[in-house]
Amino acid sequence: MSYDESKAKDMIFVIDGSRSMGGKLHSSGMTKMKMVKTGLFNFIMEHWPVSYFPWPTRLGVSFYRLLGTPGSTQIEVVVPLNPAPASLELYRLEELQCKGGSPLVDAVRYGIDNISDSIRKEKAFKLISDGGNDGEPVKTIADELKGSPVGIDVIELSNEASKELRDIAALTRGKYTRPLNLADFEKAIRS
Repeated sequence: MSYDESKAKDMIFVIDGSRSMGGKLHSSGMTKMKMVKTGLFNFIMEHWPVSYFPWPTRLGVSFYRLLGTPGSTQIEVVVPLNPAPASLELYRLEELQCKGGSPLVDAVRYGIDNISDSIRKEKAFKLISDGGNDGEPVKTIADELKGSPVGIDVIELSNEASKELRDIAALTRGKYTRPLNLADFEKAIRS
């Protein structure tokens, strides 16, 4: 299969894997993590080819959490953006458990670093969180966010909106959405 490289896209999903993501979203009755896993699995299956190269959309999927005392940030890469994996181990997506805290600033920095390495013209960074932040405040990296090479599209799965998540989207010229159910979530990750 051939494609137009000028339309090729790299997409990275950085997802909150903290304990609070195991809670239910009141509007849907689903846990936040179940919504993420279901919607993301469907999205990946639509975009994952039999042969990854060449392909117009490459995907990266990582989960972040804060573990231990004192806490240290753990980033678990389920699907590396680059280099592309030879096989897709989607069972790892289902096995991920919600635990620990939420180092939001570390996750944002990780995602920006990853997508910045892409040489493709089209790039997307989707940050999925319930708004928890157990690290430094987002306002401390406002200048970094303003200089981001890509807008961060923030998808918030929470019962109350988070100012920090709205700020991340606004400072990077990204989109902010707060889906209320699985259909809305799937729409948000596709846009």
